[in-house]
Amino acid sequence: MTDRMKVWVAIAGAALLAGCASQDPPPPEIVWIGGDPSHLAADKAVCEKDSLNNDYNSAAGYSDPRYGPTNAMAAQINRDAPLANQHAAIRAAGMAACMSDKGWKPQD
Repeated sequence: MTDRMKVWVAIAGAALLAGCASQDPPPPEIVWIGGDPSHLAADKAVCEKDSLNNDYNSAAGYSDPRYGPTNAMAAQINRDAPLANQHAAIRAAGMAACMSDKGWKPQD
């Protein structure tokens, strides 16, 4: 293998690893109870969208009455462990806060 080929193989390998590392793991599936079952799908859709669009890195998000505490805790976790991928846990916390506001709670 020539030196030029080794360089291209190394670049391709690094790009492949970077692509794999940048994808967030899916949030864990939660069974929700306590609300109106006929509204579960709609409530989940709204809360999933909200949790994906919530910017926990924004200081303005700390004053959000629904997600402020979640945003502040997420920002602190990211400062304490910047290399740990906590995005799934942060989205799950936002989802739980939203669903709780709608009368749902996770099944134990």
